[in-house]
Amino acid sequence: MSTTKTVLITAGVIGTLIVLPVACTAYSVWTSATTAPGRVIGKTLETNNIITNYELFHDEVRNFDARVAQVREYEGLLTAETDKEERVRLRMEMAAQQQSCRELAADYNANSAKINRKAFKGTSLPPSLDAALCEKQS
Repeated sequence: MSTTKTVLITAGVIGTLIVLPVACTAYSVWTSATTAPGRVIGKTLETNNIITNYELFHDEVRNFDARVAQVREYEGLLTAETDKEERVRLRMEMAAQQQSCRELAADYNANSAKINRKAFKGTSLPPSLDAALCEKQS
């Protein structure tokens, strides 16, 4: 066998060993990307996902409403309190409740904007929650 033929065969084998894995990886990436939307839709429409998201939205609204009520209650306590140290403590607790309230609104609004979640919110819930309700009214 000639040296040229041996070099060509060796180059062909090495080329195949390099190109084949790259081609297989590219094909795998391509097929994964083309089938991703179907997998997302399938996962989104799973029964457990639908129930979980529906309950999540209702729980978030109820938690937000409860937190707003708690902030209002603390407004009243803060207004009525005359002891300076107790007012400081109440103010700190109220600030923490307000922050928690704003976070509840932000989480709900973020989930409400997600295409794969908002479909399961139902029609009885608001499109978004107003974080301004978390602020002191007086």
